[in-house]
Amino acid sequence: MSVLHKLRSRQLRRLSRCYSSEDIFRFHPDQPVISDHRVLDEHDYQRFVSRRAAAREPALTRTMTSLAYKVGRQMLSLAEGMPNEGVFPFRHLQLTTTAGGTLTIDGAELATALQYVPSQGLPCLLQQLREYQTTLHRPPPLPRDVLVTCGSQHGIHHVVELLLEPGDPVLTTQFAYTGLHSALRPYHPEILGIPEDADGLVPARLEEVLHARARKGLKLPKMLYLVPTGNNPTGTVLPEARRRRIYELACQYDFLIVEDDPYMFLNYDEPAPPSFLSLDSVGRVIRLDSLSKVVSAGLRAAWLTAPAPLLAAAERLQQAELLHPCTLSQTIMHRLLSDRPALSSQLQSARELYGRRRAALGAALRQADPAADWTEPKAGLFYWLRVRELDDIYNMVFNTAFKRGLMVVPGQAFLFDTNAPCQYVRLTFSKIKMEDIDTAARHLADIIEDEQKLRLQTRAASER
Repeated sequence: MSVLHKLRSRQLRRLSRCYSSEDIFRFHPDQPVISDHRVLDEHDYQRFVSRRAAAREPALTRTMTSLAYKVGRQMLSLAEGMPNEGVFPFRHLQLTTTAGGTLTIDGAELATALQYVPSQGLPCLLQQLREYQTTLHRPPPLPRDVLVTCGSQHGIHHVVELLLEPGDPVLTTQFAYTGLHSALRPYHPEILGIPEDADGLVPARLEEVLHARARKGLKLPKMLYLVPTGNNPTGTVLPEARRRRIYELACQYDFLIVEDDPYMFLNYDEPAPPSFLSLDSVGRVIRLDSLSKVVSAGLRAAWLTAPAPLLAAAERLQQAELLHPCTLSQTIMHRLLSDRPALSSQLQSARELYGRRRAALGAALRQADPAADWTEPKAGLFYWLRVRELDDIYNMVFNTAFKRGLMVVPGQAFLFDTNAPCQYVRLTFSKIKMEDIDTAARHLADIIEDEQKLRLQTRAASER
């Protein structure tokens, strides 16, 4: 047995040992959450909502659609501008699952799946998502609700539009998901990037930034955005103690936590820490969920959970933007979530598949030692690798590597200032063929070595 194969086998045994099937739907603490802070009310949320979002009013036609689904056939309606189901060209849709089952949509269910629905979402799916969030997170009892979104990126856009004024300060990790930056750019925000260590965002550094701004009389941020499990790109997982401390700082310095958790089911080494939603005793968490990484990216199956006043404002944004996400996708999502045993099996299978790939790339990257530094990601889909002896890897990524047939993502993609120098690259193990992983790592090691030699030659020439 090769050394690489032994390493992969050891990592997979650890994965199966540390994360049992009983943990797959558990994202809450053992004991109820108690807080000394006051619960936010509708008046409190007014200071968080942007002027643009506050100016929106409910669309009366969308209100009529919601009423139509609530009253059903009890009333005659000349109100809704809906197409007649008789024009729909489909009678029967059937999907076959990889597990050998079938998902059939026909009759009244198919008619609804091809029709307009309320902007908040398909009513049966909304009820299911409420129950799902309660089961998984057991959040402290507060007025909160869910909104179906067209992927988590859509949820990020909603949050930014909902909360920010131009020039506002925004808290996030030093390296953050590039989709956040895309949503933020038109607002010209002041980015407050908080450093991470092996356990993610460092609360002490967060507190330093907040304390310094308060002392100087600078504007304090309204929101902290983070991916607490498998941060993209760093792969870190915030432990429970850090999550609790960050939540305490949110209460102390009056900001909201935007918890984007697309990798919640891809925590490889241990049961997941409690979510921020599960700790939200006063109403400071907006949570984004997605099935893109573990079921299907193309379905755009996602939802936003927030305190009721913020949820209502986000729904008004959705009315103006796209009326509602695809009803057929929502119907499929409803059916997937309805079969909890099958969903559990799918989630376990996804984590095991990605776990094998993580182990394979981790073992193959030993070829880049000692030219680079990296740590095994605790969750998610990415290795975050620092190239030694290079101040900036941009040329290496877009010139040397690309010409040799290797694509990686430069660390600049995860900085708001994409022109800043960066030593990091992000390596994704989710989609590359297993048989190509060793070859890709070997190419990367050779490219790094050549770039480091070139830098030494350039430095020597400049010193002559």
